[in-house]
Amino acid sequence: MNKQNKKALAGRTGRIVAFGVGVLVLVWWMLPVPVFAQAQVSQTVRANEVPPRARKRAGVTILKRDKCYDGYRLYSSRGTEAAHIIDLDGREVHQWSYPQGHTWHYAELLPNGHLVAIIKDVMILELDWDSKLIWKAKLRAHHDFARLSNGNTLVVSRRPLPNPWTKSGRLTCDILVELTPKNKVVWEWKVEEHAEDIAQHVPLKLPPSTLFSDWPHINTIEVLPDGPAAKKDQRFKAGNLLFCGRHIDTIGVIDRQTGKVLWAWGPGELLGPHMPTMLPNGHLLIYDNGCNRSVRVRRYTRIVELDPATEKITWEYKADPPTHFYSQARGSSQRLPNGNTLIAESDPGRFFEVTQDGEMVWEFYNTDLNKNGSRMALYRTLCYPRDFINGLINQNNRQS
Repeated sequence: MNKQNKKALAGRTGRIVAFGVGVLVLVWWMLPVPVFAQAQVSQTVRANEVPPRARKRAGVTILKRDKCYDGYRLYSSRGTEAAHIIDLDGREVHQWSYPQGHTWHYAELLPNGHLVAIIKDVMILELDWDSKLIWKAKLRAHHDFARLSNGNTLVVSRRPLPNPWTKSGRLTCDILVELTPKNKVVWEWKVEEHAEDIAQHVPLKLPPSTLFSDWPHINTIEVLPDGPAAKKDQRFKAGNLLFCGRHIDTIGVIDRQTGKVLWAWGPGELLGPHMPTMLPNGHLLIYDNGCNRSVRVRRYTRIVELDPATEKITWEYKADPPTHFYSQARGSSQRLPNGNTLIAESDPGRFFEVTQDGEMVWEFYNTDLNKNGSRMALYRTLCYPRDFINGLINQNNRQS
């Protein structure tokens, strides 16, 4: 190689090295905050300062203990066959697991300490504290259930059928099913038979959008309690059923005796909502995802409190800027005894607690990871009183 070629090669090599160093510096600058640094700054981080997806984190990243509700939090990751109870510090105090070869969709504790888990489109099962099977039913269960006072279980399910409106093709429609402990079906509510009921209260596109293979994607079923709403309006009386249809942007109330839809609300305000819950003050807490592909995509999620009597929103939480809190496809919100709200930003695997003023006082990033290293999503997180969980722990420790 002559001297001229050597000089040219050396020049190219120098430029490549310089470029490589520059890339390394840029990558280092973009890397997530180290765990030890997170621990130092977590107390000062506010909801409007860090986009949840901007940095990879795990576990508790914000804890303002004096402002939090001191309860345990239950969650189940979308890619596992287990549910976890954690404390405010993120420490796991108990876990349930019942491998069936299918990941869990949702898990919830019963008052007796048993855990009910939904394996989407496969089964619903009940486990005791030690994960021993108590009951299961094979059906296309999804999203939610309600254990009734008579011991039966109300389950959201679905089944494919000829499209009721086009008479061609098939559409998977939701059905509510009441099962006895021996899995006898004693009550059913087929949504396609009540479409006209719903349309009397809200605008309803029929036939449904071809963007969706299922309709209306019911993700909540709640038995209404006795309370202020029932005293003001018999449509909300105890025993009636509160439901949510994600693909029709609608929450509504079903008369438990007649099956008639008595009240519905949402289109024009909600986009792809989840988990309406009746609060002790007679209002409804609603997770408004902000995404319905057949209508509009708002690109941020909010939590709203609605007075169903006036249909006015009385409280709202959204991030600042709003796009820092966004879960397109799933999510949950729960009003806590101290007035705070526990929220799951489910798609990116984060849940957090905010005060009535919107201050974030607790935040947790899912520690379960997918094979590619990304954080697992989850569906809901629920909070349980410390005395309730400690009682279960002590009771089962004495028995073991």
